[in-house]
Amino acid sequence: MKNLIVTVLAMALLSSCASVDKMLDKGDYDGLINLAVRKLSGKKKKEAYVVALEEGLAKVTQRDMAQIEALRLTNSAEAWEDIAYLANRIQKRQDKIAPLLPLVSENGYKAEFTFVRTGQIISEAKSTAVSLYEKRLVDMVSAARRGNKMSARNAYQLMDHIRSINNEYSYRQELRDEMWNLGINRILVSVENESRAFMPLGYEEELLAMDYGRIGNSWDRFYTSAEEGQNIDYHVILKILDVRVGREEWAEKHIPVSREIADGWEYVLDENGNVAKDSLGNDIKRDRIVHVHATVVEMLQTKRALVSTRLEIINVQNGARTYSKRLEIEDNFSHLARNIFGDERALDPDDRIRVLPVGFPSDASLLWNAFQGLKPKLHREMSRANYAI
Repeated sequence: MKNLIVTVLAMALLSSCASVDKMLDKGDYDGLINLAVRKLSGKKKKEAYVVALEEGLAKVTQRDMAQIEALRLTNSAEAWEDIAYLANRIQKRQDKIAPLLPLVSENGYKAEFTFVRTGQIISEAKSTAVSLYEKRLVDMVSAARRGNKMSARNAYQLMDHIRSINNEYSYRQELRDEMWNLGINRILVSVENESRAFMPLGYEEELLAMDYGRIGNSWDRFYTSAEEGQNIDYHVILKILDVRVGREEWAEKHIPVSREIADGWEYVLDENGNVAKDSLGNDIKRDRIVHVHATVVEMLQTKRALVSTRLEIINVQNGARTYSKRLEIEDNFSHLARNIFGDERALDPDDRIRVLPVGFPSDASLLWNAFQGLKPKLHREMSRANYAI
């Protein structure tokens, strides 16, 4: 049994050694460091893990420092951000190992680690990145003031990005507000009635009453009226082309129904015409079956309204029509009245319900319902449109 335990422990040790060697060969240095630190956190310090940790940290640090030097040569703001990221990654590895120092294996092997002073690298990287971004920001602001909305948006976002690199970075709030104002699209939404048809009171307000915050992107601002002197970039126009309200129509349908039913009782007569008797001498009776008839009259009331429109989006700056789509909506009134003539017993109990006719909706009411049905279509198409800058 003792030999078996020794054999199992030896196999486990060999498996662990093979595992760290495999990680080294594959270049999985972070995985190796995490494994070795976990194994070396106890009292036992197996030499295999000590050596692997020493070699793994040296190789990954060498790799990252080589990348840092290569990135320095590009001298772009993005490259200096990458340098800060790599230096932070180096520091995190060193912080994992520092609590284990001095690190001596159970066989007396002492690991030697060369730690990089990352503070200076990170400070230089952030400072240089911010400086390069600030130069870029100056160009963006100039382009924005010349009317380039994308530059204004990029400048606005870049100021926030610089702040994320260096939270001590300060910018003038007035400049940020200016870039916001220069970057947004101002979109006027209106309705034009080209049908010359009668319209229900308040129809335009109803069509324009929607949640504009859910249309477009964060840089799009919608207005239903333009203030004097306000610069509008796009004009969204819903043109009402045709409005039709149909006649009040009735369609009558007659449905005859008949069936045999039991209506009271009668005596059963024998072959001599006398009342038949049962075995006890009692008179024999039976249901009297009669044929009953009824007519169901169904009266279908219908009235229809159709609204045809076209949604157009105009670039106010150059007069170009950037979007055009025809939108139609129909609202139908339908009511089925029902009356019964004749013997109701010809019908099942559930079918004996009478339904009275109702008054037809007015033209204005039917149109109002149609406009309400048009709103979701209008909202959907406005959301799909691209208010390109």
